Amino acid sequence: MKCFVHQDADAVGTCRACNKGICPACVKDLGHSICCNHGPCETKARTLDSQVAQSGVVLAAQRRNRFLAPLFFIMAGALFIAFSGGGKGSWFGFGHAFGLGFIVFGIILGAASHRYAKELERKG
Repeated sequence: MKCFVHQDADAVGTCRACNKGICPACVKDLGHSICCNHGPCETKARTLDSQVAQSGVVLAAQRRNRFLAPLFFIMAGALFIAFSGGGKGSWFGFGHAFGLGFIVFGIILGAASHRYAKELERKG
């Protein structure tokens, strides 16, 4: 591959921002990637690297907190069931049904979150 600017020079890599070939005269080392040393490519490359770093932080937080939402729904369902009085002479009322729905949703959400986290671990 040849440099986009200097057609006679071999490229040492591609710009992180524009993906064009760049030679040693055109390269700007950002420490974790390279980009063109002309135009808006440096700003764009730094923004891309920042977004990648932020998504890594979000992914790590998601892995740590994957059981919080399911636990919330299960606990809310248990509270609905515990504090619903039912109806007159009825042992299963609206509060029980609502609580059971929350518990089932929490279990399904927990299973889906666990499967998603396992898939990410397998890929990563």
